[in-house]
Amino acid sequence: MISRILGGAVFCIGGAGLLGLMFISVGDAIMRSLGAPFIGAHETSEAFLAVCVALAVPISIYRGKAVSIDGFVGLMPAGMARALTVGGELLAAGFCVVLAYSMVQAGFDARDFAEQSALLRIPYFYMYQILSAGFGLSALAFVARAWISYKAETVL
Repeated sequence: MISRILGGAVFCIGGAGLLGLMFISVGDAIMRSLGAPFIGAHETSEAFLAVCVALAVPISIYRGKAVSIDGFVGLMPAGMARALTVGGELLAAGFCVVLAYSMVQAGFDARDFAEQSALLRIPYFYMYQILSAGFGLSALAFVARAWISYKAETVL
């Protein structure tokens, strides 16, 4: 139940970010053809892109669509394949936690140095925090996949 609600919320937020990115890109192209460029379109699209990436990656991981090499796993005995799959997913979750922490630190550094976009003056702190949340969700998705792989009868 909670995963359906959380998944629906992530899907809606990600969809809104993708729609925003699409409207900004199309609007900028139309306005440029009319001779009135959309001021700040590039920076706004970067913000929407950060949201899309931060949500699309955990969704794809949770759905089992993360990039993996399954050739060796298919040749192994079931127990060894399960252990390697679960271990790999937990290792990936650990890397995502390290990346999330690094993004938090980079965000605080960007805030301390007042780093911001040139035109709209969007603080980079927020972009780093969005990406940090995305890596945190990715870590949770890898842990969930590890649990699913551990409980599965066969290697997924």
